Amino acid sequence: MKNDATYSRPVAAAVRLGESALDRYRFIDKQILLTGESELLATANGRECFMDSLHLLIRICKNVSIHLPCGFDDLSSESGSIADRINFGCNIRFLKEPSELNQYDAVLSVGTKAQPALPWTVINSNGWLARVSSGRTDLPSDCSLANPISSLAAASLGVSEVFKRLLRIKEERGRFFDNLTFSLFTYKTDDSDIGPPLPESIQLESALLVGVGAIGNGIVHLLNQLPVQGSLMILDIQVFQPENLGTCLLIGPSEIGKEKSLFAEELLKGKMAAKGYNEDLFSFKAKLGAALPYPSVILNALDNIPARHASQDIWPDVIIDGAISDFACQVSRHPWGEDIACLKCVFREAARSAEKDASTATGLREDRVRQAFEVVDEQDILLAPAEKKDWLREHLGQKLCSVIQDGVAQQISKDKQNALFEPSVPFVACLSASMVIAELVKSAAGWKSSLEPRFQFDVLRGPDYGQPFPQSRRRDCICVERESNINKIKLRRSGKKRA
Repeated sequence: MKNDATYSRPVAAAVRLGESALDRYRFIDKQILLTGESELLATANGRECFMDSLHLLIRICKNVSIHLPCGFDDLSSESGSIADRINFGCNIRFLKEPSELNQYDAVLSVGTKAQPALPWTVINSNGWLARVSSGRTDLPSDCSLANPISSLAAASLGVSEVFKRLLRIKEERGRFFDNLTFSLFTYKTDDSDIGPPLPESIQLESALLVGVGAIGNGIVHLLNQLPVQGSLMILDIQVFQPENLGTCLLIGPSEIGKEKSLFAEELLKGKMAAKGYNEDLFSFKAKLGAALPYPSVILNALDNIPARHASQDIWPDVIIDGAISDFACQVSRHPWGEDIACLKCVFREAARSAEKDASTATGLREDRVRQAFEVVDEQDILLAPAEKKDWLREHLGQKLCSVIQDGVAQQISKDKQNALFEPSVPFVACLSASMVIAELVKSAAGWKSSLEPRFQFDVLRGPDYGQPFPQSRRRDCICVERESNINKIKLRRSGKKRA
């Protein structure tokens, strides 16, 4: 399997599964079929499930065949246009009639019918429910209540099943789903209530989206499909790189090198007052209250703790945060004015020891790190970890202070590179994005949320194994210690006066 930059993140995520994924080194070159049933494809939900699946499948496999029933010329044409735009090396074939179905390593169908004799997964959605089955059980056929949030979640769960088949993942790491229903309204899998219709209008006043990477792409995609109005500031200092093609739902080769914030602005500006800012959060914050309004709602699509803390320091009315690891997705809701943990309560950085960091970077013992004016000797090399011995030998006889400085500088550079490259798969990010937007809709509509503050699950194991994590504010956190001052600041921003 060629490990080029475009597929590098899904490949790296697969390799991390180790012996749990038998075909982790050859899955990208396998064969996938995307298809659907006429009755379901004729619905708004079915159409969105199909298009979202196409966006996702192209990013995890180089051979994708597409078959649509007769009478879906418009959907076929739209699929072809999207495939042409986002394709970055995938062999995409549109079939009038599918070949023998058992020649495919995985088949994803938008519909109701299970096919247990084939490597078959069927998906659909209705209201707030996302449905998927890779077993013997058919799915319910009612898909009449349109909701793009659950459609994206259904597609993401379906593609996760395809991923399992391609990698031949062992059962103990992730069994196939049989008639799984997941509610994006309650985060339960034993809930058959389709939930309320979407509001006719979702009004956002001075909202802020931070991050337009993998999760942010999913957020922008859903905002573009929902009846959202108002204003949105979009913040991201990065440009799209080739490795983003394997994880970001919306982009194609023409977006490489483009500012992420500008990309999102261009997609949303016909729907709402969207403005992109190509800068980091720390410099952006300095403009708030002067050139820019303070946001009342923040949507976080971040990958690090300091940025989360910086967004919390803005103290909006609510922050909705999406988070992912290799295969886990999370959403958390942090409203002000309730005894629910803020981002600083939840995401806490461990105290770091400068001596420990220097030891890790150089291989020197911590007691030797404190002897800065001594020199590297044979004993240092003998006691160093195996991966540091050769490097330390190159510095034999040099003062420890200069060796430490060199080693720490290299480690910082390495850490920065690692921060820019994290193994990831697009369906995990899109599930996190679906939950973030689900919380945004609930908040805008005034509906009660079950999050206090977060819910997470491992996508390969499925939402059946998901867990809520209730957490009150920490008594030693700034949100408690300086609550009175924060309330005064928020009151002053709103222009209100005490009675």
